Amino acid sequence: MTHLVFHHNHQLLPPAREGLLPVQLYGLSGQGRGDISIIGNPVIDKVRRLGVRIPSQVMDFLTIALAVTAADTFVRRSDSEDGWTRQFAIQLPLHEPARWVPLKKGLERALHFLSGDMWDFEFLEGGHPPPVPYRRRDRFQLVRLRGLDSVCLFSGGMDSAIGAIDLLARGRAPLLVSHAYKGDKTHQEQIAQALAGRYSRFEVNADPHLYTGETDITMRTRSLNFLAFAAVGACAVQAVSPQEEVDLFVPENGFISLNAPLTPRRIGTLSTRTTHPHFIDSIQRIFEAAEIPCQIINPYQFKTKGQMSADCQNRKLLADIVDNTVSCSHWKRSNQQCGICVPCIIRRAALHAGGITEGIEYTFNAVADILDETDRRDDLLALRIAITQKATRKPGPWIADSGPLPAVDFEAYQKVFLDGLNEVESFLNDERVL
Repeated sequence: MTHLVFHHNHQLLPPAREGLLPVQLYGLSGQGRGDISIIGNPVIDKVRRLGVRIPSQVMDFLTIALAVTAADTFVRRSDSEDGWTRQFAIQLPLHEPARWVPLKKGLERALHFLSGDMWDFEFLEGGHPPPVPYRRRDRFQLVRLRGLDSVCLFSGGMDSAIGAIDLLARGRAPLLVSHAYKGDKTHQEQIAQALAGRYSRFEVNADPHLYTGETDITMRTRSLNFLAFAAVGACAVQAVSPQEEVDLFVPENGFISLNAPLTPRRIGTLSTRTTHPHFIDSIQRIFEAAEIPCQIINPYQFKTKGQMSADCQNRKLLADIVDNTVSCSHWKRSNQQCGICVPCIIRRAALHAGGITEGIEYTFNAVADILDETDRRDDLLALRIAITQKATRKPGPWIADSGPLPAVDFEAYQKVFLDGLNEVESFLNDERVL
């Protein structure tokens, strides 16, 4: 088990030792220590630029999310006993710990479902309070909030671009919230500049830094940070434009949201759950119990990526910006989308289904070229196996392998899963790899 001790005051952190990692929240590492990891250094300034004071429970949820991101990043899965499952004991000061102690077990279960790890939180007094906001007369550039009515996650991917286009076309005025990792920011800005309608931007970077050694790259908990930043933005919107609840849109196609394992061996390590309905519902319950006034909505839960593309409210705009969107799970390694990972193939199948042409160059423009690459063809082979099995395998148990689903919509979940496989099948037939 790895113990992680957090505080925003580096003087209150214990020395690092084997099995114990001190992490400073919201600041630079302590001078002269050299054993402190950090996360969230840019966050307080970004929150202050909203120009409103956010509620204590939202600040605490942000603190929890940053602590989770730190654990997920700083502790390598390869060092665990089974090479995957980590055990975390997290000591974390909150501004209102009494509110969160009754929610501890629900939070731990949600995170276990999300990351596959074992989580144990200890909430203490003395957490970082909501920061005092900047004022316009302080000559800081503040985020424009007046007139906004919702929040939408804005990652730079194709789904989030369609989500923003559709909201604006319907007359909504969203705050577009971005987790602005290095490299993502440029794509996000290029897409945002092309959008038409009333919106504003809120960009934050968790900015984790491990004091020594290598970090983990699986990042299974990344959506928790995204939702925390969105909750901060939603409460800022509510403060300026009062409403009982703020709609928090998570634009993700239903096929990827379910992310049912394509083959039996892809259960676990190869099946992420970042926007799975069960995880989203778990966070919604935590929001309600903690009195965080957000309603999480995935408007595309029962649409494939191709259906999103075909039904986009401004297809011309989508065609104009699609080259600036990123879907690839490997693109940062070479600053180019590979064209043959699962997200890339689903993207290409969606554009094929939607009749939209893109002009980007993939590492592998012809999918068939990957068949001889034994170390890179696993995703394609898994999709081919899934397509072969869909005629005989029952879709209900298949999608249930990815996690619990509400019975009331179970048929709709099965349909979007099969529709997604059909889209990929049509594309791969055209690529002559089936």
